[in-house]
Formats: sequence, C-alpha cells, structure tokens
Amino acid sequence: MITGRADIGGGPEHVYQLARIIARSTTVHIACPREEPYWSRYESLVGPERMVEIPHRRLTPGALVRLVRFIRTRKIDIVHAHGRAAGVFARPAALLANVRCFYTPHGGTPVTSARTLFYAAIEYLLSLFTRGIIAVSGTEAETLRTLCALPDRLAIIQNGVEIPAYLDAPDTRLASPLRIVHVTRFVFQKNSELLLEVIASLRNMGKLGLFEFVLLGDGPGRAAFETAVASRGLGDCVKIIGAVSNPGAYLSSAFCFLSTSRWEGLPLALLEAMARGVPSIATNVAGNKDAVTDHETGFLFDLAAPHIAAQRLVQLAHYPILWKQMVRAARQRAEEEFSVQAMADATLRLYTRPDRSGKPARAPVSFVRLPLSPFPV
Repeated sequence: MITGRADIGGGPEHVYQLARIIARSTTVHIACPREEPYWSRYESLVGPERMVEIPHRRLTPGALVRLVRFIRTRKIDIVHAHGRAAGVFARPAALLANVRCFYTPHGGTPVTSARTLFYAAIEYLLSLFTRGIIAVSGTEAETLRTLCALPDRLAIIQNGVEIPAYLDAPDTRLASPLRIVHVTRFVFQKNSELLLEVIASLRNMGKLGLFEFVLLGDGPGRAAFETAVASRGLGDCVKIIGAVSNPGAYLSSAFCFLSTSRWEGLPLALLEAMARGVPSIATNVAGNKDAVTDHETGFLFDLAAPHIAAQRLVQLAHYPILWKQMVRAARQRAEEEFSVQAMADATLRLYTRPDRSGKPARAPVSFVRLPLSPFPV
C-alpha cells in the first residue's frame, strides 16, 4: 500500500484500518513518508522489514527506483495507491515492476482551472495502467468516470470506520453549552472560513451562547483562521485543539458534527461521528451528501447559505426529541453501510477479481499500499 502522507489525516487512517484487516489474510507492505504518527503505527502493524520510505507527496527518480526494487525484492503481487500523489507515484512503479496496480483517489479535485485540467489529463493517461480505480462514494464515481479511459475498471467501495460497541448515554451530550465538532486541515477544500459565517449567523440570531465549537486539526491556514477568530471576538466560543490522534474521544461527547467542505470523497471524520451517534450538518457537496441522509441522519446546506446551517443547529438544540431520532438513525446507517470490515472485504474481492481475459489474480495476495499524492490538493 502506498500513501503520500503519514501525518494525521483521513487518508493515512484509511490505509491503517484497511491494512489492519487485510493483514489477517495477506502479506501487507507499506510505502509512505517517515512521518508521525502513522509511520510508527504502520511499522507496528506490518514490521520494519515491510516498510519503505518515500517522499511526502512528491515523485523523485531515486524514490521510484527504490520502490521498484522493493516491490521486486519482496515479490509483491499488488500495489494499491491512496491519494492523487501516491497514484502518480505508484502506477509507474507497478508498470516497471510488472505487477497489478489499484488506485483510490480519496476525493479528486474538481476540474475548475488549467491546473486541475492538467491533473485530470494525467489521471486519464495513468488510468490505462490501472487494474482497478476505487471510488469511495457514488458521487465520487460520477466524477472519476470522466477521468477513466476504461470505465469497466471503476469500482465503488464505500469508506468504512470502526463501529464502537457502545455509545455514551445521549443525554450527557445535551449539557450546555452544546459541543459542535469540526475537523479540518485548514486548506481550501475544508473551507473552515465558512464556519465563521455560521457562527456569525448564530450571533445575529442571539443563539450563539447555546454552543461551543471545537476544531480538530492543523494545517497551513491555521494561523490566518486564528487571527480571524480573534478579530471577530469569538475566542470564548471557538476552541482550536489542533491535530489529535484520536478524534473519537471528542466526537463521543459531541452534540453535532459540522462540515463546511467544498468537496469530499467520503469523509472519515463524518462517518466516525455517525458511528458514535452524532448527527451531522454538512455542506451539500460530493462526499458529504453520500454520507448524510438529509432530515434523517442530519441536515445538508448549500455552500452559499451558512445561515441555514445556523438555523439547523438551533432547531436541533430546541427539539431534543428530533436530535435523539437523528442519533439513532446516524448510528444505524453507520452500522449498516459504513463498517471497516465491509470495506476491507470488498477490497479483497476486487484484488482477486478476474481481469478481462478471465485470468484470476494469484492467491494469497501480497500487496504494497502506496500513498499517492505528488500534487498538493
């Protein structure tokens, strides 16, 4: 398995959970940057001899040669790349090593500029050398279909998360102020600036005192966001925790999860919230709308309408019966559709699916997970 990131984030966590389960029946190797916390986690999972270091979201000739040599030496059968950078890295490596390659983009960037059009052209070309391209949601599959030269190689395998055996008593989450959790990397995609507009709407409604906002994550835009929070006088209700290795501890005590993303693949943080019975209020964009059933497990709102998100928060605060219904519905949908075991089982079936010649993959399978992302998103 190849990933271009091993710092805190949904992509590295996806690789870890998938590798953890697949390692029960296959030999797993992992290629990733030497970053924490996931380098150590991967190493404890597969052993140091099954790890190989690659640069953070960059393709370099030396690393490519090292990776090809690793694949051949370890007699790896399958390479699975995670993320766009890893995808660019892994497919030439798999081609040179003459092994099958699978690719999970984890939410491709919409084609909106010359730069993203260039990336799309690269994806189309590389798809010719990809045995299987995995979309993590139905909406993402619609986008990837236009970037795939051979559409029959596109498969949908929804993201999955660990489902906790027990939930904290819901009533403990109704204490004032109600905790709203927002997970971000402080980048354009996550659009955390929109959160400030939601908060401004709550203040205009005279309802801001009902809530506290807890932000988990770190990234290049954090300092600018903190400055904006201070300039608006929101320090008392916005708590920026930073990157955490276990967001579940915060989600378990959350009243609601709030996403302001411009696009997603199928966000793990949102699925983890659902698994803990946390209703979500999320932008009506790719990925989010695959996870949230509007008016059932949470609410969707348009990017241009942060005041609607504020109204939905107030609605849930004033109607605890509705909130408890959404708690149960969110938990049930996570159990039925978004378990990590179901995701891993489907991935293994894809690895061993016969190709178009009818020739099945060898079994048992060994594979490398590569985090593909030479291009920053």
